[in-house]
Amino acid sequence: MDRKVLAGLLLEIAHDLRPELRAERNGIHASDLRLEQLRTLLVGREIEVLSRLQDVLEDPEKLAAAVGRVLPTAIAEATADPRLGQVLAPAMEKATERSIRNNPRTLVDILYPVIVPTIGKSIRETIAATFQSLNQTLKYSLTWRGLKWRWEAWRTGVSFAEVVLKHSLVYQVEHVFLIHGHTGLLICHAAAENAASQDPQLVSSMLVAIQDFVRDSFGAEKQGLDAARLGELRLWCEPGPFAMLVAVIRGDPPEQLYETLRHALSRIHAERHQALESFDGDSDGFAEVEAELRQCVALRQPAPPRANFSRVMIVAWLAVVLMLAGAFISRSWDRDRLWQTYIAQLQAEPGIVVTEAGRRDGKYVVSGLRDPLAPDPQMVLRQIGIDSQSVISRWAPYEAMQPQFVLARLQASLDPPPTVGLALEGDRIVAHGSASTAWLERAREAARMLPTGALVFDVSQLHDTEEAGARLWAGYVRWLRAEPGVVITETGRRDGKYFITGLRDPLAVDPELLLSEAKVDPAQVVSRWSPYQALDPQFVLKRLQASLDLPPTVTLRVDDGRIVAEGSASPRWLERARLAGRMLPSGPSVLDLSAVRDLYEGAIGDLRDKIQARSIHFDAGGSLPGAGQDAVLDAQAEDIKQVASLSSSMGVSTRVTLIGHADSAGQGTSNLSLSVARAEVVRALLKKRGVNPDLLAVRGAGALEPLQEETSDAARSANRRVSFSLGIDE
Repeated sequence: MDRKVLAGLLLEIAHDLRPELRAERNGIHASDLRLEQLRTLLVGREIEVLSRLQDVLEDPEKLAAAVGRVLPTAIAEATADPRLGQVLAPAMEKATERSIRNNPRTLVDILYPVIVPTIGKSIRETIAATFQSLNQTLKYSLTWRGLKWRWEAWRTGVSFAEVVLKHSLVYQVEHVFLIHGHTGLLICHAAAENAASQDPQLVSSMLVAIQDFVRDSFGAEKQGLDAARLGELRLWCEPGPFAMLVAVIRGDPPEQLYETLRHALSRIHAERHQALESFDGDSDGFAEVEAELRQCVALRQPAPPRANFSRVMIVAWLAVVLMLAGAFISRSWDRDRLWQTYIAQLQAEPGIVVTEAGRRDGKYVVSGLRDPLAPDPQMVLRQIGIDSQSVISRWAPYEAMQPQFVLARLQASLDPPPTVGLALEGDRIVAHGSASTAWLERAREAARMLPTGALVFDVSQLHDTEEAGARLWAGYVRWLRAEPGVVITETGRRDGKYFITGLRDPLAVDPELLLSEAKVDPAQVVSRWSPYQALDPQFVLKRLQASLDLPPTVTLRVDDGRIVAEGSASPRWLERARLAGRMLPSGPSVLDLSAVRDLYEGAIGDLRDKIQARSIHFDAGGSLPGAGQDAVLDAQAEDIKQVASLSSSMGVSTRVTLIGHADSAGQGTSNLSLSVARAEVVRALLKKRGVNPDLLAVRGAGALEPLQEETSDAARSANRRVSFSLGIDE
């Protein structure tokens, strides 16, 4: 409560208590105790406080201390008051100027911690804004839509930024005016950065004039123009108790924007009610109101991206085109990579010289020289995976001088025999082994035909096999000529091989076997031999031995060109030998049998005569020997055993045949059976006497071989017998 009012109220209370004091109003006695007490009671404390304040005010030190205690709080309280800045600014400027003048280093130390970050932040924000502007410009400048907007900006005379804003935003609050309701003066104004700007005060006056015109024209004293539209610009007016909020909006704002503006105006009236009511045209105290308006200006809504069908199709088409282009580029790059690999591989191949490689009329072209022995470029194409249809190749043949190619050509042209080996030794091709004279001559000719400076074909280490072969062949022929039973009619060399023809006795040495013994290659020999019978004594001897079937008691030998037979043989063998001797061709070979004795001459002959002279007689019809025949059997057994022993010692075997006989008294079959029985009985009796039965043979003659004509009984008795015949097995 105001102090004066309080003092007045207290004085009225005192007059009511003591009316007489009203008369002494102008003559108060200081000594009036009650008054003094009342004063003490009522304002004693204030008097005391005033007294202390007076002491403080009169004492500079106390006053400075008091001010120092409250100054921070007072400055803090007065921060919102713009007058504080106005009051302190001159003093602060003078103090700062004096401080800088006295010691500039102090200001440098103060600003140094903040000046560098400040500069950096400023640069970053400037660069970011520049890049954002550049991106925005590029975004819309390099697109079809950007070009279309530029055309629109050029056609309509509007800046490109306005056209971009027009098409990229649904709405934007470009201007907000706060206009005093009673005076029509502009209190505060805020505008977007990209908004077309005019004098805000002029715009505010025009808006107020328009409002007044509308009220006057239509008789609406308490109403005004709420909204207006000019092309893409909308004008929204929101009246308040003391001020009116006017927003200039581009685009189609939503209805909710009304509420936003209304709330902003309500907050301004609530916070600045007194200032708005007493507004006299000074706008310096409405800085916070301007901040509120700037929040309204920041209201905008970007246009949603348009995704119509054509755009999708364009994007899809562009995607397909990009994919196809990417696939084409990738395939082209891959083909180029394979082509470079192919060319590099060809250049690395010996025997191939690439003279040109490139691309022409959509196809790859390669040309050069190629040794026929080098790898086939078409095969290399297939290995790398290049379509041969996309490549045009032109290869001219030539002979590469790389060692492997020279060696391959020499092997193909010379066709070295198995005994020759060709090998690379450094810069030379060396031939090892042995070869014929003709092949050696061909090799030397090939060595001379090699180009100068190329590899050297060294044949100095080859041996001429024909020289040694000729020597071996001559020895072989001589050997054959010396062989009996072999007659050489022709020999020589034909078609690189030796040939020999002639006659050969089958009993002579085999010429084919002699080839290996003479170290002559059988593959190099052609032989033709006709059979014949040689008259050399040894061959005649062999053929006689084979044909005469010599008994063990006879031997043949060659003596001075004659074939001499020695020993003893049967008369029949002697007869066969004499016949063979007579059949021998006229020549030096003669079969001499003069040294062969008849086997039956001598002891064997005597024993044969004794054995064959004896007979064992039988009674008529009997199969047993008659009386008195035992002595004959004993003597016969002894002689047979003696003949066997003697023939065994001579190496021949003898056989005694027992022939049974019968007289003609009985029938023929009975006589035959009886004769056989008689011979068997005699053989059994001889066996009983120690004769080997294997030396005895039995035969029945019946009555067919009578000893005497049966004209008497004595003759018939003589015919009933067993006779003996001795022979030598041949």
